[in-house]
Amino acid sequence: MDVEERRLSQAMHRAAGGIEPEVSALVDGGVRRGRRMRLRHRARNGAAVAAVTAAAVTAGVLTLGSGGTTTTQAPTVRLASASEVLGKAAQAAETRPQPIPRMNQWLYEKTLEYGIGTEAGTRHVTREDWARFDGAKTAELQNGKLVYFSSRVPVSRYGQKKYRALASLPTDPTALRRKIYKDVDRENRSDWRYPTRDGEAFGNAAQWIWSTPVGIPPKTQAALYRVIATIPGVTVEKVKDGAGRPAIAVTHGYGEQFLLDPATYQMVGQRTVNNGHNAPISKTNGVDPKWKGLPVGAVTKSLTRVTVKVVDRAGER
Repeated sequence: MDVEERRLSQAMHRAAGGIEPEVSALVDGGVRRGRRMRLRHRARNGAAVAAVTAAAVTAGVLTLGSGGTTTTQAPTVRLASASEVLGKAAQAAETRPQPIPRMNQWLYEKTLEYGIGTEAGTRHVTREDWARFDGAKTAELQNGKLVYFSSRVPVSRYGQKKYRALASLPTDPTALRRKIYKDVDRENRSDWRYPTRDGEAFGNAAQWIWSTPVGIPPKTQAALYRVIATIPGVTVEKVKDGAGRPAIAVTHGYGEQFLLDPATYQMVGQRTVNNGHNAPISKTNGVDPKWKGLPVGAVTKSLTRVTVKVVDRAGER
């Protein structure tokens, strides 16, 4: 992890040390930096940039704000084409309510992580985190105890600035697609996670949705899904998420998948599977021994959002 990534990781994880990224960096460089972070930090990226929209994804329950619920019955997953699935995801996104939480409220996330490429290995680990919308504090459970972390920088209108930055992204799919490919072309090819330009554009667009579950306005999120639908090589398939629930995996190959709930079409998981060519390789030690003999299709990293919810205080679920 280089200096820039370490700074972003610390800022997003604990909002401490006076190193939160500038708003312009969040918009123009957030996709690239967020994509290179480990899966666990990607979840907390979403918590740290929480702004004005909020939605909670549980097993069949969508929770809005700190109040009412809408219960949905998960349908049988039927896949026709990637464009059809992503079109439905776009329609669902743009019709969701856009509640406005107070800046002293908190975003609560419960996540489930496992995989040989994670710190915990094949052991399933549940994490619970809270991030205040003004950016002043975060909290997490450590050994059953709620631990707080405070920012030492001014946080006045912190959340509003981030929301305005995200709200400034194009809602027209053509314009947004142009921006995404322009961002790809500005990157050093050595920094690409995917071997092709289209794959990199897919990864960046999907990462916007994953990394900011409550930060992107509904119309912008819908535009992102429509952009992904236009990228050549995108496919979908039926899978189970880390909690064992039916899901739709959206991928452009290279082993990275973004998982959609088949009932709500919200992005509820991100994982990496072994495709036979994506094992970590060290210049000195070669392929990591844990990957040797691993069957193609085996999950190496999995991060599932079990719950995302706006609450009034840290510790509240």
